[in-house]
Amino acid sequence: MNGKTVLVVGASGFVGGAVVQCLAEAGDCQVIAVSRRRPPDLPAGVSHLSLDLLDSLACQASIADPANALERVTHVVYAAINETPGDLVASWTDPHHAARNGQMFENLLEPLFAVAPTLQQVVAIHGTKAYGPHYPGHIAVPLRESLPRPAFDDFYFRQEDYLWQRQKSDQAKGRNWYWTTFRAPTIAGGGMGSNLNGLLAIAVFASLCKAAGHPLAFPGAVPGDGVMEMVDVELLAKGVAWALEANTARDQTFNIANGDTYIWPDLWPQIAAEIGVETGPPQARSIVTAVTEEADLWAELVQHHGLAAPVDWREFLGESCALADFALNNCDRTVLTSTIKLRQAGFSDCVDTSESVIKWIRRWREEKILPPR
Repeated sequence: MNGKTVLVVGASGFVGGAVVQCLAEAGDCQVIAVSRRRPPDLPAGVSHLSLDLLDSLACQASIADPANALERVTHVVYAAINETPGDLVASWTDPHHAARNGQMFENLLEPLFAVAPTLQQVVAIHGTKAYGPHYPGHIAVPLRESLPRPAFDDFYFRQEDYLWQRQKSDQAKGRNWYWTTFRAPTIAGGGMGSNLNGLLAIAVFASLCKAAGHPLAFPGAVPGDGVMEMVDVELLAKGVAWALEANTARDQTFNIANGDTYIWPDLWPQIAAEIGVETGPPQARSIVTAVTEEADLWAELVQHHGLAAPVDWREFLGESCALADFALNNCDRTVLTSTIKLRQAGFSDCVDTSESVIKWIRRWREEKILPPR
């Protein structure tokens, strides 16, 4: 990747942060991290640009500012998202949500194309919502990238349409660049600042059950036998790094996942064992409600153990509990993607999902954002 300058947008989120870390560790390209707030653990050698993507005029001014030297950018990795606080799942079908996130994408790229003549590639990180599992009704098994686009509005499609139309226009003017999009299922990883992290919310819920002396009852849909996938955020970051180099990634959409499958009730005892709490009979319950009811207990755990996490769980988790509720309440539906296209293109790394989940719970304890076992 020598000679590349990669702009990672959404660097304070756990996907963008993992991409920054992966590229910085490789050490063969320049990395510029973009986010509204500076990530606390920015690797050495990575510069940071504070940018509010909702403010189009500020984006234009900052990107055009010679002091920021964005004319040297060759690649963009876009992992930014603006969710609707307190209304996460409902916002996924809200056209204003789609329009807002689509506009953020353009607010960045339009002025960047104007100042960066050597821009070669835009990589966008999307999710399997592009296939419509949050809508009732049948979904294909497995989900393939070649399926027709569902008949609903989503910012994924707005971003894709922008890329296709902008590329076609630029090619007509003799300017060539390419795009890559990844579609990821539930993502394992992150830490502090991960305000859309379902697995972390489940780990907090399990820790609260343990502290309260309650068993960790499975709170989701029963029987919960829908087959699912997960992707470790570090594997996703490796996939992005691969795409920045691979000719086979040009103008392609790829599903990406760990490579194995799971069902939530089978994963639940493994989570409980790692937290150190007994399991109990299934009991339908909202993670949002449960964590809200134990807000004082969470504050006590933070203070007693000297955790780095905020005492206010909302500040810590953001919309993560709502995301966990969605995953667990819909775990009776199979949502399974085919990753054949990605493997045939040349990226075949894989991760054991159970090991990934345990790895992240242990890492969160090491980082003192979960109570000790």
